[in-house]
Amino acid sequence: MRPDSSSPPRPLVWLLEDSSLEARATQAALAPSCEVQHFADGASLVEALSFHAPPDVMVLDRETPGLTGLEVCRFVRAAPLTAQLPVLLLTSHQRPEDVVEGLDAGANDYAFKPFRPSELVARVHGLARWSWQQKKSAREAAAALERTRQTLSLAQSTLEEVRNAEARAWRSDQRFRLAARATRDAIWEWEPETDSLDWSGSAHAVLGTPQSGRIPREAWWRERVHPEDLSAVRRGFREAIEGTGETWQSAHRFLGIAGTWLDVEERAFIVRDSRGHAVQVVGALQDVTARRQQEAEARKRSDFERQLIGIVSHDLRNPLAAVHLTARLLLRREGLTDVQEKQVHRIILSTERAVRMVRDLLDFTQVRQGGLSLNPRDMDFHTVVEAAVEEAQVAFPGRAITVSRSGDGLGRWDADRLAQVVGNLLGNALNYGAPDEPIQVRSHGQDSGVVLEVHNTGVPIPDTFLPRLFEPLERGVPHPEGRVDRNIGLGLFIVRQVVRAHGGTVTARSTLQTGTTFTVLLPRHRPGSPPATPPG
Repeated sequence: MRPDSSSPPRPLVWLLEDSSLEARATQAALAPSCEVQHFADGASLVEALSFHAPPDVMVLDRETPGLTGLEVCRFVRAAPLTAQLPVLLLTSHQRPEDVVEGLDAGANDYAFKPFRPSELVARVHGLARWSWQQKKSAREAAAALERTRQTLSLAQSTLEEVRNAEARAWRSDQRFRLAARATRDAIWEWEPETDSLDWSGSAHAVLGTPQSGRIPREAWWRERVHPEDLSAVRRGFREAIEGTGETWQSAHRFLGIAGTWLDVEERAFIVRDSRGHAVQVVGALQDVTARRQQEAEARKRSDFERQLIGIVSHDLRNPLAAVHLTARLLLRREGLTDVQEKQVHRIILSTERAVRMVRDLLDFTQVRQGGLSLNPRDMDFHTVVEAAVEEAQVAFPGRAITVSRSGDGLGRWDADRLAQVVGNLLGNALNYGAPDEPIQVRSHGQDSGVVLEVHNTGVPIPDTFLPRLFEPLERGVPHPEGRVDRNIGLGLFIVRQVVRAHGGTVTARSTLQTGTTFTVLLPRHRPGSPPATPPG
């Protein structure tokens, strides 16, 4: 809430703090006199700046996972709209060089942990008052400058208008003529008194429109507009002229100079007098035949894709299921040699991989056709994560996977889709991570939602790949030749789509020293849906 004349000022404070315990302590100190919005990570705070008005004060924890408070501060200072936003850094580091680094990043003030609540409140209110005063001074200066500008403008406008009226009219006419010659559209002007059209533009070679001179509108339309479209064109134009709108547009067939019917679009702007009567109408006629043909071909290709995916989903999954079932039954037979058993296992793994590829293709097509469908229900996120890990462990019995959980995991999500997210991230880590090092999976519940982290060591993802890592058909590290577990590059793309459909975010960071970590942040319920209720 911003300060006004009828209520005491309550600054709006955005708090960046990854520790839920320290966040609650800070909110408890500020809440009696401030409106506090908490962010558990810097990426969410920066993203919120794109959709919401900035706060009066930012209180940033200096060190947070991912985007740190220092980095958020530098980002705020680099953006013109937030360059003057007051920033207070919270930190447990009290070395002079740490303070200097924070101030160099653009912080207005510094508070050391543990802080005294009264001191923190005083610092925040001081920054808020300074911010309000700066804004007030800026408004007053802008208002004074505007008054001065208006006074000078009023004194000069009459003389300038007299001197330049003729020049402006000439330039406007010249601009119009040059633009009409440069465009491929046919430009026309309708004169209400004579009901005639004055044509210009460079499209006469294709459309057969007159290069100059006025022609009767009604006779022209009868000659060139397709008979089946003529009545609709007439009616639409008459309703636009007699109405109150400022535009008229139509799509119809038009007889071109070659004697063939073309698909055209017309759009006109209507100028009205004080009584609402149309006094000038200027429009453009554009040949869109080629574009319509391209659109029809694109629709055909899209229909073919849907048919192809339908064939894949129906005709390919069934035989794959039969192969998988048969291989499972073979394993139960007695008397298989070690070589035969190994070959059957390979059949099973290859079949499961093919099934995953089919599923990814289906999801990819579904996204392109309008988005993933979700079936949310109340559930425990930790349980879904552990089940997905168990499934991956069965597929990779020789690999070590460690699992840890903390906090409240209750929320409302699509369990199958989240299992797909965990499975794809685990599969990525198992395929690309160092084979002799464990994969670490951590699920954590916090105030704003739940967090999933999947970490592996090994060859890092190149920095050049990170920005497009979640795009379709992209891989961060090339597969060695001959690998049988290669995929089609849709796993991470589908991860991002599922997470976005739940209103969350997914990020990746990768270095040689720390390894590769994928982090998923999910709200406990999708925006616009009811909150989750505890099971039972």
